[in-house]
Amino acid sequence: MWTPSNRAIGGLTVLGGLCAVFATLPTRWLGPRPTDSYVFDPPQFSALWFERTVAPAVAVAAALLTLAGLLALFRRDRERMARWQRWFAAIGVVGIAIGTLATMLVVSVGPQGVADPTGALNVLLGAALALLAVILVVPGLVAWGAGYLHRERRRLGTALAVGPVASVLVVVANVGAGVSFDGVGGLPIVAPFALAVVAVGHDLWNQAGDG
Repeated sequence: MWTPSNRAIGGLTVLGGLCAVFATLPTRWLGPRPTDSYVFDPPQFSALWFERTVAPAVAVAAALLTLAGLLALFRRDRERMARWQRWFAAIGVVGIAIGTLATMLVVSVGPQGVADPTGALNVLLGAALALLAVILVVPGLVAWGAGYLHRERRRLGTALAVGPVASVLVVVANVGAGVSFDGVGGLPIVAPFALAVVAVGHDLWNQAGDG
């Protein structure tokens, strides 16, 4: 049975990290938002059209490609991991899978779907799953990365250990300390994790097999 090579998955994983950044670009960077009747039927390639049509699809692609990359990394290195690292890696992968499902649920609602009871339920379920994903992903990836650092795989280990923590710290700074990110949207939150995803893809591309 044919399976894609680590190099191919690595390239797609790098693309997934770039997609995550692209999906969170502030729409104001892409031009003015249409008003009046165009709010319900925005012209193609306008900022609102990007927000409603392109960004959701790109966000789902980013989540799926990230999941594929981490699964490939786990499959490649699991036999060389210590038992504790393997367990935390599995927890991290499960968390990413749950986060992917949460992304798909929220995206499926659409811009006007929150007013519908089913759409509102999907959003609530997606938010709950996203919270669960964060609870699993952060310790899972941090410990997974620590295992690589212990084996002197510094680039990969640092990316996995620091990326998720940096994203959480940005959220804490925004919510707890009132640090404003007006003008850049969710980019500061997503960027550290996206860089970690790119590092995973780079490692798979180079076929470094020492877990």
